Amino acid sequence: MRIIKTFFILLLAFSIISCSLVKTAYNNAPALIAWRLDHYFNFSEAQKAKLKPALQDLHAWHRKNELPRYVSLLDEINDDLNHEISSQTACQRIESIKSNLRTLQTKIIPIIVDVAETLSDKQLQYLQKKLEKRNQEWKEEWWQETIEEQREVRLEKSQDFAEKVYGDLNEKQINLLKQAIARSDIDPAITYSEILRRDEESLAILKSLRDPALSNEQKSQLVRAGFERMQNSPNPAYQAYIDKVTQQTCETIASLHTSTTIKQRQHAQQWIEDYKTQFTQLQSK
Repeated sequence: MRIIKTFFILLLAFSIISCSLVKTAYNNAPALIAWRLDHYFNFSEAQKAKLKPALQDLHAWHRKNELPRYVSLLDEINDDLNHEISSQTACQRIESIKSNLRTLQTKIIPIIVDVAETLSDKQLQYLQKKLEKRNQEWKEEWWQETIEEQREVRLEKSQDFAEKVYGDLNEKQINLLKQAIARSDIDPAITYSEILRRDEESLAILKSLRDPALSNEQKSQLVRAGFERMQNSPNPAYQAYIDKVTQQTCETIASLHTSTTIKQRQHAQQWIEDYKTQFTQLQSK
């Protein structure tokens, strides 16, 4: 169900874009999501017309019900920044984000079912080619030839995000990230294998949703089960791997925060506060 995640990735991931763009991106989310999905499916005009009001309704629901939850979560995170945090606390915040994702997944199931019923063989083939291209781009971004190169890329991305939050890192903090990355069990081969599994399952589910013999409830259950397998992989080896990597990430977050200065924590609190202000204002458009 990876491509379907576009729905909620675009709605939840505004914290990684410039704060000045949050309002513009959020207020135009239905059009942005429709455009992104069209990139993968090459919708007909009739399909676009069917999707548009559904996305607008989803957006209105999200603005009313989910944005207040994001503000509450940001309040919790901002409070965390006042003191040292444990890896357990970091993992709790990650789990809160996952909970928000699950709520949104449930809400978009009817949209997926309605649109999938109209997909042609040609569109599913188009999707498959797009996923193959996307997978190749993922490999180019994350799966370099040597472990050293992979670690360099991860350090660059980790440092870039950390400095958005805390401001400039000092040498000791950069070394902390280097050491954490060196200890990490992240393996692109394992991740890529799971990506392929999810793609294969996504295509199979979309094909099944076109079966007129299935009831809407049966179709909804297919999508619901697919989302569940995104959260908890049927591959026990992968699930054990991702659980361990997540725990290591939580430990790194806690260690980095412990190392921060008062000035850096103030920077982080202002960074969070800026997004909280944006999300609060967006609740009333």
